[in-house]
Amino acid sequence: MKHTLDEKYFVQSVKKALQILKLFKNRRQELSVTEISQLMELPKSSVHRLLKEMVEEGFLIQDRKTGKYKLGFSILALGGIVKYHIDFFDDARPLLQQFVKKFNLPIHICMMEQQKVTYLMRETGNIPMKLITRTGRQNDIHCTAEGMAILAYKNRQIIDYILSKPLKQHTPYTLTDPDELRDELIKVRSQGFAMMKDTYAVGYSGYAAPIRDYTGEIFLSLAVISKNDCITPTIEEKLIVAIKDTAKEISKIYGYYD
Repeated sequence: MKHTLDEKYFVQSVKKALQILKLFKNRRQELSVTEISQLMELPKSSVHRLLKEMVEEGFLIQDRKTGKYKLGFSILALGGIVKYHIDFFDDARPLLQQFVKKFNLPIHICMMEQQKVTYLMRETGNIPMKLITRTGRQNDIHCTAEGMAILAYKNRQIIDYILSKPLKQHTPYTLTDPDELRDELIKVRSQGFAMMKDTYAVGYSGYAAPIRDYTGEIFLSLAVISKNDCITPTIEEKLIVAIKDTAKEISKIYGYYD
């Protein structure tokens, strides 16, 4: 009998959680506990318990300043719908625009989705450069700085799983040996950024730094992908520092303070 009751409670909880997710629409992107309680016609204590679990699973994010909730990356990634929620990153856009204005290089926010890295948004300004990226596109992790900057901070099981899969040789410079890639991941963690040259497309380089959420978890990367001849050694040094600094500022937006 207890088992049946537990199953019934679980199904009801899942149903209520899905109903809460449905509350978040274009005109209603942030909601407080009180607002959700009123819309759901449920006690605030019950709503608070559900919200806590949904935040822990990444389906919702709580704004530390306002206390309100908004959709998290776990739900935005489902079905590839993240490209339709670019407004989720609007708080970070001014930082990207400042970066583009200073370096005249395109910059991206990316996430790791299963065995791929996905480009969530990019800022290009008026740069005439032909780009090999677009919002919503996915690339392999092992040959991109934006992918390696996230993978380097995952646990050993995830890293081993990714590296156990067939790794495509995109160019003569693509690393496909798991041991060499593990050494590269250690280097990324040590330096706090990833740099890959000619590994996805000959003539292009990628530079990326990790972005943390409010728990300290690496959940995004900030990346510049550019033609090699646009980046001199002097610019490269300043570029890496700026990418790391900007990634830290974006981490603060999502609640992480070192």
